[in-house]
Amino acid sequence: MGDLLIRGIDEALKIDLQESARRNGRSLSDEAIERIRSALGQEQHQGQTAGTRLRAALGETRFEDDELQAIEAFRKQPDRAPPGFE
Repeated sequence: MGDLLIRGIDEALKIDLQESARRNGRSLSDEAIERIRSALGQEQHQGQTAGTRLRAALGETRFEDDELQAIEAFRKQPDRAPPGFE
C-alpha cells in the first residue's frame, strides 16, 4: 500500500476528522481513507468496469453519429509532445 502525506490541513478540519475517527472507532489514517473513498464513490464501484459504470450513468442515452465520428477522429489524433524540462 502507498502512503499519502497531506500538508496544510486547517486545525478545525483536523479536529473534525479526529472526532469522527474516535466516534467510529478508527485511527485517524483509517478515518481519512474512509472519507476519501466515500467522497470518490469507490465503494459503490468496486468490481465494476468503467464500461459498466458508464452505461449506468448514461442509461438509455445513445451517442449520435456525429458524436461518434468526433470521438473516433479524436482517438486518431497524434499524442501531444511531452513537456521538456530543462
